[in-house]
Amino acid sequence: MNKVLTAFTSGVILGVLFAPAKGKNTRKKIADAGLTLKEGWNSIADTVAGKIDGMRESVDNLADRAVEKVESTQFDTSEKYI
Repeated sequence: MNKVLTAFTSGVILGVLFAPAKGKNTRKKIADAGLTLKEGWNSIADTVAGKIDGMRESVDNLADRAVEKVESTQFDTSEKYI
């Protein structure tokens, strides 16, 4: 994904720089490309953060279940063990 965004941004910047246009229009196009890139990176960061949070919750739930299992069997003094 990183390579795709880099190639896209590079293509936009090179295309804008070599296209015959006024400086004001060129600067606006470069600024717009920068905003597009920023939005893309923010989207990727949000996706990764969401996946990390999901994994963290899964690990926490697994740990809680393991602790509950250990605690429930640790003090089992039924007659079947005697």
